[in-house]
Amino acid sequence: MDETLIGLADDADLSTVLAVLFEREARRALALRPQRGYRTEDQSLPVVRGRIRLVDQALRRFGAVTPIEVTVDEWTLDTDENRLIRAATQLLLSLPGVPAHTVAGLRRVDRLLAEVWLPPRGTRLPAWIPTRLNAHVHRLLHLANLALGGGSVEHRAGGVVARGFALNMAFVFEKLIEEILGDLSDEFGPGRLLAQETYQLDEDDRLEIRPDLVISRGATVLAVGDTKYKLLDDNGTFPNADAYQLVTYCRRLGLSVGHLIYAGDGLAQPDQYTIRGAATDLRIHAIDLRLPLADIEDRIAALQRHMAYGVVAGEELASTR
Repeated sequence: MDETLIGLADDADLSTVLAVLFEREARRALALRPQRGYRTEDQSLPVVRGRIRLVDQALRRFGAVTPIEVTVDEWTLDTDENRLIRAATQLLLSLPGVPAHTVAGLRRVDRLLAEVWLPPRGTRLPAWIPTRLNAHVHRLLHLANLALGGGSVEHRAGGVVARGFALNMAFVFEKLIEEILGDLSDEFGPGRLLAQETYQLDEDDRLEIRPDLVISRGATVLAVGDTKYKLLDDNGTFPNADAYQLVTYCRRLGLSVGHLIYAGDGLAQPDQYTIRGAATDLRIHAIDLRLPLADIEDRIAALQRHMAYGVVAGEELASTR
């Protein structure tokens, strides 16, 4: 079996794809064993263990010797990360149309995490914090966040349960461009790709900008881009606010060219706008997400060459004045 294929029908919906990807990543991330960690809990015990909560002991027990109100650090599977993984596993198991082998894999994950507390529907789970210790499950936790995203109509307590979830497609589009550009920059690029890098905008450091994409060589910024999950209109135009934002990025970073990256088709070559009085050109790109993945990667590779080298259709364009 080819491990690069996930074995889905052509008409599989997005939720089924997510379930398959989650199960495969869980199989890799949990291959050895689920990770344990410390959880701090308040308990009432007949013996002293951990730290006595003197105020609670006085207020709740009124001088009684036992039980004793203590705070303990438990070495347990019941960590925030495992709670998130198990909650996502349960949600994906409830979806219809998931392949049988994926269901079997998800059930195995659920058994591995059987001692992890499963929060009831509607419970807000704490955000996980990326660390060196949980690095091996970072991708799995990102997938769990997608499954349990705020767009899910069954992730809030209520009287109606609906099977499904919604994705923040602006985030997905941004990450798609970021991941492929990052791989290309590592392999062929003149510099490295920075995503969501923060720069101070004003002299007093009270205002910040955070471009989606920056290509830099050391301290030198070579190019800046912003992704927009929007369609250009029939004339290929876009909202003025997008232009204002990118012009600000260019002026702050000392660039004369900036790139706006939209979803959709209609641009055989990047369109160009020269901004009056700003010494700035905006280059408009469109990535057609209906194309096969290989073609999307080719389009993003052309975008990378344009951003990093100013190359369009074999011609050199000045990326800075």
